[in-house]
Amino acid sequence: MSRYNSDKMNRTIAKITSLPGTFIHWLVIPLFAFVFCLYYRPYIMFDFLSMENATFSFNSTMLLCILFVTLAMTRWILFAIGRSRHVSGLVYILWCVGETMVCALFFALYLVLISHTSHTFFEVAGITFLTLLTTTVYPLVIMWLCFDRYLMNEETVKPVDESSLIRFYDEYKKLRLVIASEAVIFIKSEENYVQIHYLDKDKTKKFVLRSSMRALEDDLSKKGLVRCHRSYFINPAYIKIVHRDESGLIVAELNQDGYDSIPISRKYQDEITKLL
Repeated sequence: MSRYNSDKMNRTIAKITSLPGTFIHWLVIPLFAFVFCLYYRPYIMFDFLSMENATFSFNSTMLLCILFVTLAMTRWILFAIGRSRHVSGLVYILWCVGETMVCALFFALYLVLISHTSHTFFEVAGITFLTLLTTTVYPLVIMWLCFDRYLMNEETVKPVDESSLIRFYDEYKKLRLVIASEAVIFIKSEENYVQIHYLDKDKTKKFVLRSSMRALEDDLSKKGLVRCHRSYFINPAYIKIVHRDESGLIVAELNQDGYDSIPISRKYQDEITKLL
């Protein structure tokens, strides 16, 4: 796979595992499965368990609730993982399969309890897993294509000078974020992570990356960001004023609301002052 395609896949997965992507998956997959179940009346619900039509709607609703709760857990876990480390294409596929398996086990438990079938739990779980897998693959593929198309449109509508882009890689050398240097407000180092604070469509956002400031330092300096403290890089364009606070420390006030003062070490004071 070319680097371009790899970067594109990484951006798509990052979008899917973001908060909006997590919420969309949590809603779309259960609703699609519910409509599919009502329309096609799958084999597992009738012939295999001899379910009556009178109880079908009720049990379909109960299974929808189980799917909602299960996906709420699995998708939020994936969201948390995506914030701290890279999620590759293979990991995402395996996650979707494992997620389907967990849902199938809960489905099978419910169906066996309410149907009093002679079939074993694992027989029901196997059929349920295949039914869910063949059902949910459609919304998963469609949503992947939609996210991919959305990112493609963003890149087409808003062309960006490649030389101004900063590519943030995690400690595994996987691309996690691509952003224009002028959009970065400041970057803060915190233990084994860095916090990237930036503007996106006039809204301030934060991205947490598992990396070190030392690994980013050369690229940040080339893109116009300036080191102002052992734990901070700052974009001079967002500095409103530099002054001493009540404790006598030199700090920078930002022209963006919602941020505390950024500390400035004496070592970097002169350099920051010349840029203002």
